[in-house]
Amino acid sequence: MMNMENIIKQDTDFIIKSLGNDIAQLQNKKILLTGATGFIGTHLLNTVALFNDLYNTLPCQVTAVARNPKRLVDIAPYLFNRQDIKIISGDVRTFVFPQEHFDYVIHAASPVDPLEVNRNRLETIDIITNGTSHILQQSAEHKIGRFLYISSGAVYGVQPPDLPQIPEDYSGGPNIANPAFAYGEAKRFAEMLCSIFSHLSGISIVTARPFTFVGPYQSLDAGFAITQFISQGLNGGVIRIEGDGAPLRSYCYGADLAVALWKILLNADKGRIYNIGSEKAISILELAQMVVSVLGEKVKIEVKQKPQPGQKPARYIPNINRIKSELNFYPNFDLSEAVTRTVAWARQDKKINR
Repeated sequence: MMNMENIIKQDTDFIIKSLGNDIAQLQNKKILLTGATGFIGTHLLNTVALFNDLYNTLPCQVTAVARNPKRLVDIAPYLFNRQDIKIISGDVRTFVFPQEHFDYVIHAASPVDPLEVNRNRLETIDIITNGTSHILQQSAEHKIGRFLYISSGAVYGVQPPDLPQIPEDYSGGPNIANPAFAYGEAKRFAEMLCSIFSHLSGISIVTARPFTFVGPYQSLDAGFAITQFISQGLNGGVIRIEGDGAPLRSYCYGADLAVALWKILLNADKGRIYNIGSEKAISILELAQMVVSVLGEKVKIEVKQKPQPGQKPARYIPNINRIKSELNFYPNFDLSEAVTRTVAWARQDKKINR
């Protein structure tokens, strides 16, 4: 049976090995990371910590900015009190860069949990747009050479049901008349800020557009379908699907996401934008059934609505040909394994032994 520590160690080993010689570029470098306590930030910090433990002659130094550093104590206490990771408290919209040189900035700070985003749409827009503007201004003033902006597949708006996968050059966008698209439109505007700052200041900015993911460090209370299903199943409840279960999604594992982000930061050409995710579609109902299968328990699935005859299901599936061909990134973990590892981590994290 996998335990939490083994899963994190195995995942981080996988990230390091997948990067091969590319990771040597981090030696003796300094990184400023925003959103350090989030799903993405924690995976990136784990990478640097293990890299330094393995190759500590010229360690990489990270200054990690977080609104609530205590969260990292709760989810990854082993990252505290390290000489190579400095955690500072700060709001991404106002904090001042430390007076030192940074080789890389990774801007991952953003509300992302659907429940939080939908409760506080104005705050979400403010954090994403003004936070990104502030980080870009600070980066320009400090003459940062390389900047990775972590955007979202939400910038595309609703995927047409006849379009199997969304490529990076898809010209659609969020419906600005619908407040439910506040997150995606804010991310889209933040990408425009990156383009402008890159043109004006010469910063080498690259952008990642993650789609949907699963893995350790995700909050099971965030409101994502997959985390809700895992939480409901682990707590012995009924897995409830509010719609008809037909919409199609794809899920990529957190460790795969980290590999893709490092490849983009270290190797992508200036100005390039990359989708990250899995191209393997699965319906919401099939996803719930997979979670039940992984749990190995008798958990009932309730589907609130019936499918509409003749109606094509909604889709949210990326095309990742660009990152495959340019950066040689291919997701490694299939969804069943990704869910299995996430469930094992969640059971340990929540002390659930079923």
